[in-house]
Amino acid sequence: MKLCVSTLCCPEMDFFELCAVAKDIGYSGVEIRKLGNESYAPKMYPFIPRKLDSTIERLKKISIDIPLLSSKAVIGVRGKEEDSLKEINDYIDLARLIGSKYIRIFGGKSPQGGEFDEKLAIEQIDKISDLLKGTDVEVLIETNGVFNDSEYMSEFSKKCGEGSFGVLWDINYPYRYNNEPPAKTAEVLKELIRFVHIKDSREGEYGTEFCLMGEGTLPIDESLKVLSKIGFDGFLSFEWSLKWGGELVDPGIVISHYASFMQRKMKKLEI
Repeated sequence: MKLCVSTLCCPEMDFFELCAVAKDIGYSGVEIRKLGNESYAPKMYPFIPRKLDSTIERLKKISIDIPLLSSKAVIGVRGKEEDSLKEINDYIDLARLIGSKYIRIFGGKSPQGGEFDEKLAIEQIDKISDLLKGTDVEVLIETNGVFNDSEYMSEFSKKCGEGSFGVLWDINYPYRYNNEPPAKTAEVLKELIRFVHIKDSREGEYGTEFCLMGEGTLPIDESLKVLSKIGFDGFLSFEWSLKWGGELVDPGIVISHYASFMQRKMKKLEI
């Protein structure tokens, strides 16, 4: 398994500086989520058309992967169909150009809001599959909102057809909001899991609080063990934001701590 860090952790840092620092402290990938005030990857400065060739060359020199583009596109929500499909299409185009393998999307009841319409979602997945034909890009649905239930995610996958999408397992959400132990999530979704978000959390006075790795109650050891058991060898990505934990004020310290913590943990668990 390899470590990845989301640009959401430090959106104000220069992108190439982040890539270089991440590489130096043990990360193998950088997940694209937000740069500065821009959350739409195709509009981010390093990825605008006139900068793209230079960006690709600089990434090659740093020798770090951009495995995932995290979109805000949502399926299964009436009124968002056209915007979401356009966003996904734009992200597919960018992913092809910079060599990203995956694009993250949400289901209804996500942070974008709205009730989930399964029939609409299946129709959208079918359209997305057409957009993906002839590419090496895969769309991943995050285990968030209606999809924090692994059994429902599995059922939905079968309704859409084999190979329609993969899964981004954000370990926090099925565990915190659906009372699923990691062993169950991994077993149910083992054929679909392509990418993992893992960050620590605990229950606070006002709900879930994110915190430094090892300071929360998320079953990190169990999660890593079951990932190893199902043969997962992809990216473990650190997605964290200042607004999620106000006491964690220095992104540099947080991403460095994550890398060292995870490296020690994987060595101890021999995975």
